[in-house]
Amino acid sequence: MKLVLAALLALALPSFATWGAASEGEQEPAANGVAIERTVKRTSIDWLGRVQEIQRKELVLVRGGDVAIIDLTFGERLIIRSSQKKIVRADPLAREYAEFTFEQAAALRKAGLDEIRAAKARVPGTDDEKELDAVLTGFEQYPSEPQVELKSNGAQREIIVNNDRVRVSVQVDDKVSAPGWLEALSAAGAFHPAVAGKLKELGGLPSKGTLRYAMFLDRVVEQFEVTSARPREIADADFELPKGLVRAPLKGFEKPAPRAVSKPPSLKQSFKEDDADKPPPLKDDKK
Repeated sequence: MKLVLAALLALALPSFATWGAASEGEQEPAANGVAIERTVKRTSIDWLGRVQEIQRKELVLVRGGDVAIIDLTFGERLIIRSSQKKIVRADPLAREYAEFTFEQAAALRKAGLDEIRAAKARVPGTDDEKELDAVLTGFEQYPSEPQVELKSNGAQREIIVNNDRVRVSVQVDDKVSAPGWLEALSAAGAFHPAVAGKLKELGGLPSKGTLRYAMFLDRVVEQFEVTSARPREIADADFELPKGLVRAPLKGFEKPAPRAVSKPPSLKQSFKEDDADKPPPLKDDKK
């Protein structure tokens, strides 16, 4: 069913390959950003330990601190507008989107993590405490400022936290630059600030490898490989949502919308059902 919807979506939306392309006879506009295509295997683990795994092809549009990450099959997208301090997740097939300011997203994330901390405090000295502590560490919640190291070996880069947690392990292409991509993720809270600082020192475009970060209240392990990266004109329209989507709470991050309870229709008391079993009244035998 989802494949059928994807085909309909492809007919309804312009081809990603034609976005920003000049028509015949027109001069190609000057590039102000980078378009990256890549294959991705992403494993997401929510704060309750539920796991979701997807494999897909993505288009990543980078223009300064503004980034759009678009699923090329079903159109799902994550849009980070650092210029507006706003983050949007959209699902065109479900006709829904969720939108937050950076401040709102940070407050919701803190509220969720505070619940985990409170649960941990209730079970001191138990295996549950260790499991909850591992969950908090997965969200880069450390009791003190972490020690972060960037290791380089040829094209290979690794960012290691506290000598044992590899948050980033990638190969970089030093001939290609896409400043703003990982910075936008960091601005949206994906990486600890100390890790975000080291990301600026990678020295090129991460072309293949593994990223570990947090998005909303999901811990994400992302294995990827870039298949193409090219300069491109990126317009404001590339960061806009398809028309017809409605705002809906983001599952696992926001509380679900309250259900509207409708008042049942008033019932009129009737005893006709009781009368159904009674014999018909006798007729007067008048002569």
